[in-house]
Amino acid sequence: MASGIIPRHGPQPKGEENHPHMEEIVRIAAKPIAYIGATVLVIGLIYLGIQLKDGLRGGGGELVKAIALIASGGVITGFAALYGFTGF
Repeated sequence: MASGIIPRHGPQPKGEENHPHMEEIVRIAAKPIAYIGATVLVIGLIYLGIQLKDGLRGGGGELVKAIALIASGGVITGFAALYGFTGF
């Protein structure tokens, strides 16, 4: 014990647990989350292209689904960017 630090035994105060916090876990998972978001976004773009090529014969319901896929992919990728994702 030359360093002068006394090891602590027993229960630790709240907030000083030995396991990683949620934010650290999300930072570790940011890249896979970004891959999922980008994949959903690309699938939405492809689906939108298919619907526009067919001339929207089925009404606007399919167009709304494509736009929802694109928006959700963008939101998921944006979430990953907030937690440290910088690029593929």
